[in-house]
Amino acid sequence: MPKKTVFRVHPSINFARFGTSDEYYLSPETSAGLPQPGTSTTGGLPIRAGTESELITSTDLRDAEGRLKKQAARFRVYAYELDGPATYPGGGGSEITLGDRLPDGRVVTDLVWTVHLANKKAAAYIVVNNEGVNAYAHGAVPQRRNPEEHGDIDAPSRLNKLMIDAGPRAISAKGAQRAKFDGCTVPSAADGNGEVCQYPKYPVRFPADVNDELFEPAGPLDSLGEMLSDDQGRLLVLASAGNAVAQYDEYGVPIQLTGDLNNVGWYDAAADGPVSLTLKFEDGSSQTAFGAWVVCADPAYAPQIRNVVSVWDDVYDTWVRELGLRPELFADGAFKQDYTPCFSTDIKPVFVASTLQRWTANLPEFALRAHAAVDAINEKDHPNETIMAGLTFLRNPNAGETNLGAPLMPLSLGEAGTSFLTVTLTQYFLLEQWSKNRYATEDFNPLGPGELLDMAALSNCLGGRYVPGIEVSYPVRCKDIYIRDWAASGAGPFRVKHKALDYTQAAQDAPFLKSGWIPLHGMTDGLEPGDLSKFMAIPWQTDYNSCSIHQTLINTNGVNESNGAATTLYWSWPSQRPDAVYVAEEVFKNVLPKQRWSIRGPGTYAVNPASAATFQDPLDSVKQWDRIGIIVQGTNIDLPDKEFSAELYLEVASQLTAPGDASDPVASWPFNANAPKRRARH
Repeated sequence: MPKKTVFRVHPSINFARFGTSDEYYLSPETSAGLPQPGTSTTGGLPIRAGTESELITSTDLRDAEGRLKKQAARFRVYAYELDGPATYPGGGGSEITLGDRLPDGRVVTDLVWTVHLANKKAAAYIVVNNEGVNAYAHGAVPQRRNPEEHGDIDAPSRLNKLMIDAGPRAISAKGAQRAKFDGCTVPSAADGNGEVCQYPKYPVRFPADVNDELFEPAGPLDSLGEMLSDDQGRLLVLASAGNAVAQYDEYGVPIQLTGDLNNVGWYDAAADGPVSLTLKFEDGSSQTAFGAWVVCADPAYAPQIRNVVSVWDDVYDTWVRELGLRPELFADGAFKQDYTPCFSTDIKPVFVASTLQRWTANLPEFALRAHAAVDAINEKDHPNETIMAGLTFLRNPNAGETNLGAPLMPLSLGEAGTSFLTVTLTQYFLLEQWSKNRYATEDFNPLGPGELLDMAALSNCLGGRYVPGIEVSYPVRCKDIYIRDWAASGAGPFRVKHKALDYTQAAQDAPFLKSGWIPLHGMTDGLEPGDLSKFMAIPWQTDYNSCSIHQTLINTNGVNESNGAATTLYWSWPSQRPDAVYVAEEVFKNVLPKQRWSIRGPGTYAVNPASAATFQDPLDSVKQWDRIGIIVQGTNIDLPDKEFSAELYLEVASQLTAPGDASDPVASWPFNANAPKRRARH
């Protein structure tokens, strides 16, 4: 059978992040927290703009005026020579840039990129924090957001009022073009031959187009971002400034923020959509690549702190158990007991993640010692002679242990309907194999360069606790959103399926996009722009602000189902949403000072410990999210007259308080919320 050349865009899903500066750095291309060959700096740090792989330092986080820089999502295209169905890991792939000559003699003369960004949050359904994806089971759907806007979920008047749709943009890498996702730039998209076509009749919608006046506490919401290419032809997608705006009520008062997840009358700048690519060749031919997806989301406030369960772990678990990714690992509904995991790639990441939590949470001393012992385990240690012998302290996802707290790990909040987090079923099986001393010390089936980018991008995001999440939510675990015939088509895994969109049918007065994909409804024709971010909180800032520390009953409809006290507080998203941190300027000769709350200073003092590390007025989170500090490893912190150990991960660049300022003290764990007041008897 002759070989065929297919092209794939990597990462298959990548993340652009908000910033208030016009300057940017590039998305990380290594996995958070993991050792990197030849350096003591661990993975997950973004890359300095204009470089191939030079990592940022603390001085690159803000611009000269102190504004927070954006993170640009960088996409590359790789060529694969296939002589049959694709496999995973494929291990191959060669990056293609402008001017490259392929083995078949074709010369690449242009890379034409198309991206379409939209935000459907205000037009979608509410987030049900104690049900998650189960709110859509058996054909059901939750209540709609903004129900006062009449009509069904796809009513044109409703979509016109509530959906933000910037439309598509296309650029030629050869022409070094760039395009903004705003209301002034004419929408455009590449056709099948790579020719850029403009669509002036496309119904671009921003909140100001359909509201006479808007409350804009941090500035207008008039853009979803920008796209450009570098000198190699790679695509860069930039998020917007991350602003949130609100309608005014009938009395001329801005609609208040009344909750964390489903604020009526508010819009935000989160967005997502498909990334498409057509390669053009010297002989006049062209070929379409298998595309990708981009998500514009929260800043990475702790980019090197790995989640015990990352988005990668969730996506990999879904593909292993439901999409036939690795039949040697899972087939016929069961894990294969003769499968041999690799210690460095399958086991060590969980151990690393556990010890990194100390830099973003107020863990007690016994937990610090236990986590350090876990992280110290190496491939030469016999499992039965380590602290993880028999996985005694690990919460088992197969055994209904989601409501069992200490001493089981991880001791952080779980997903909707459960008290505590568990690792995925695939993670647990791989750890079981290690525990039985069935593992390898060498990776005999390594990932190819494009596959490594897929893993890295998803490894740097929050998984496990989608209530609703930080970058993405529970849809990433739904097999229906992906290209299912990944092997036969040559697309490879982890690729969101693009719904076919015919832009020639766009009309100025009618919304082009619909409400889109719904989980658990058997919808397999692909996702529209905005279909991933619509399941997130609105605005994103209030969810980030609130999800620091909670009682477990927040996930279980107000009923304590855990084996601990109802008032005990646990961490929500500490790797993506730091709670307690060490300030770099307060470290002296690598001796750690007392921890500080990551959100601190005026307007953050909490009477109830359950509200610590938050802006007490949620509107402050909309206005001050960009002032929060960033956690960076000591190797990449640049401060005058200070050197830091590689073992330290410290907060830098906070604008909330000055180093040494007094602030609300960090309590030692376990600590508790104020007990509910008892009603007086009459």
